[in-house]
Amino acid sequence: MNNKNAENSTKPVHRSFVIGTLLWLLLWGLVLSGPLMSAISVWLGSKTFNHCFFVLPAALYFIWQQRGAVLAQPPGISLIGAGAVAACLVLITIGQVAYVNAFQHLGVFALLPGMALFLFGWKVIRQIWFPLLFILFCVPLGEELVPKFQEITADISIFMLQLINVPVYRDGLYIAVPNGQFVVAEACSGIRFFIACIVLGTVFAYMNFVSRWRAIAFTLFSVILPIIANGIRAFGIIYIGHISNMKHAVGADHLVYGWFFFALVIGVLFVVGYFFSDGQRVWQNELVQVNKKWHSHHSYKTIMLAVSPLLLIVLLMFVQSQQSKQTSFDLREVSQSALSSQQLEHEIWTPRYNGADRYYLQDEPTTGIKIYKALYQKNELRKELISWENRLYDIAAWSLNGKSTHEVEKVAAIEILELTSAAGQHRLLAYWYAVPHLNTANSLYVKLQQAVNTLSLQPSGGALLAISMDYAGSSEPALKRMRQILDTNAERWIDELPFQH
Repeated sequence: MNNKNAENSTKPVHRSFVIGTLLWLLLWGLVLSGPLMSAISVWLGSKTFNHCFFVLPAALYFIWQQRGAVLAQPPGISLIGAGAVAACLVLITIGQVAYVNAFQHLGVFALLPGMALFLFGWKVIRQIWFPLLFILFCVPLGEELVPKFQEITADISIFMLQLINVPVYRDGLYIAVPNGQFVVAEACSGIRFFIACIVLGTVFAYMNFVSRWRAIAFTLFSVILPIIANGIRAFGIIYIGHISNMKHAVGADHLVYGWFFFALVIGVLFVVGYFFSDGQRVWQNELVQVNKKWHSHHSYKTIMLAVSPLLLIVLLMFVQSQQSKQTSFDLREVSQSALSSQQLEHEIWTPRYNGADRYYLQDEPTTGIKIYKALYQKNELRKELISWENRLYDIAAWSLNGKSTHEVEKVAAIEILELTSAAGQHRLLAYWYAVPHLNTANSLYVKLQQAVNTLSLQPSGGALLAISMDYAGSSEPALKRMRQILDTNAERWIDELPFQH
């Protein structure tokens, strides 16, 4: 009789917990529908992030399977959780006003574990910490690592080719063997492979390891394995192409070989996990005991605390909508004649920046350089100075061979890129961004400054300045010449912009 009464007493709390969670998630989805649809469009548009569709359902399933453990712990309000929620609101706000999708997506999905910690406290969160953190795999991040992964893949390929005495020459991301040339393109970086392995590896570790240290070790293994494996894959493609006189491992063979290798490495990951597993997760999904504090925790106070961050987001969206009448720059002040984006496409070295209000290109015969400017009157959706679509160079024509930074007094720390083309051409490209109150080559700082300018009703636009010169032979004399030109002229080029008054 006592057991039956205890079971019946858990049902209202259990039902309230489930219904309240589902209603809050529905409200979360409605309030943040814009950033959520933006994230979903990335999931749909990139095969790298197709797995994101399964992350949130899987996390909710894991939490549901631990419901007995959750309700057995005393809930409480966490101030650290409140700080995490506040940080998420800041990310969402900056992401919206500066059109930084990464900030919006991170803030939106991190709000879920942040709110759980805020409303329920550490003792509850310890029971479901993995599925809450697993939600962060919904954030479509990782493609920023592509350039670094391209370099690592090229390094591993070169090392292995030299190990078996295959003559090889590397120029940036171009790798030449006696009977052919290869390029480590973005698709060869292995980022899709890398992210998939980490997602699968973390789930496997959660489900099949009891020891925390074994789980951590296996997760690290799932991080390292795809990086090394992708380098081996690239080496294999080059070597097969070399020994077959470029008859195999190119074109369609390249894709088939890549998918076969991917399946093989996933198999290796699971086999290693199987042999090192020390037990399987035991779910605590039986409502054996419900802590009495749950009966008083689902109160009006808790409801207000749960809803208040979402109401604040609605208020911020309203404030942003009232700021449509931003001041912009008077581009008539620019003395040079503007060019269209189509005209600039004939210049193979020029950056590929979309949606600018004006483009300028000029030669300086005295210095032998070319100057490119892309000006944006406002920071608007699809007309952004900083966007993942914008490229400092055409990646189909050039590869990055090196980069350095040169500090110009009263201007900025200017980034200088050393570029190499498939035809063996060499070019330096120095660039930085200029927005009101800031000159820098750091795109993140630019986005943050644009957010501040937008919220303070100042001009939110800006400009990219790119200075280029070609060279032959060693890059050192050309770099020295470029630094001298920047020291002498960079401040003048800044003063010519219409918003530096």
